[in-house]
Amino acid sequence: MTNFAVIGNGAVGSVIAHELKSAGKNVRLFGRQEQQIILSLPQQVKLNVTSLVVNQEKFDYIFVAVKATRIAEIKSALNKMCHDHTVIIVCQNGIGQLSQFDMAPSFQAAVYISGEKNGLRVKHFRDKKLVLPDHPLMRQLKQALSDTALVIEISSSQLTIIWYKMLVNLGINTVTALSKNTAQILELSQVRDLVQTLLEEGILIANTHGESFTHEVVDEIMAIYDGYPPEMGTSMYYDMLEGRQLEYDFIQGEFYRLARLYHLTTPVLDTCCTLLSAYQYKKH
Repeated sequence: MTNFAVIGNGAVGSVIAHELKSAGKNVRLFGRQEQQIILSLPQQVKLNVTSLVVNQEKFDYIFVAVKATRIAEIKSALNKMCHDHTVIIVCQNGIGQLSQFDMAPSFQAAVYISGEKNGLRVKHFRDKKLVLPDHPLMRQLKQALSDTALVIEISSSQLTIIWYKMLVNLGINTVTALSKNTAQILELSQVRDLVQTLLEEGILIANTHGESFTHEVVDEIMAIYDGYPPEMGTSMYYDMLEGRQLEYDFIQGEFYRLARLYHLTTPVLDTCCTLLSAYQYKKH
């Protein structure tokens, strides 16, 4: 029987683990410590979380759903979980971290699962979709998950999809984190204007780097934001509230790095990055 592991009991990891379990898969959900969490879908289900550091099992597929800021923390345990044919699916925001998963064939998913974790409770807001690159191992995984409620898509343009997701995260994550407020701030016209400008700068950077997004993408992403519940936060928003390290280096920081590399003028991004990096200064 195929063995699945999910590392990270936040919204993404909890939803993936629940859907695998509901389909009768052999799955273990791992976190920092052994505990039981409640997932609201909106029906409430209980999920058992196993401590990652005490695990002795090896797995066929491992979904890594901790934030990119925690890669170094889990690498030792992750090495021990792999056998010769293990496949790792990295379910993280951002881009550029895949090279750190050198212990097994690793693929980054473009993740469309929205939710929030508050203590021992996880609330799922919307979507259960993973977009994977077109590769034989990913096609095998799609077949293995065909009887689950997860939506698994294979795309030959998956890198473009990840960049699109980067743009989505660039806008909403930045303003919710800096304002320490939820998606309701997009009801303010001045916030909408700022986000639209930030997206335009992000598209300029992505296109200079090899993508070919049109201006219509700004309207598409704003429409995505308008579909969010007003009370919905983002991962960066919750990290900011809790005083945790942000995924800045893998999202805004990557845009900023490329803007400097290509000598692009990005005043709104520059200001946002200055404030986000100041938040993290000497914090960790």
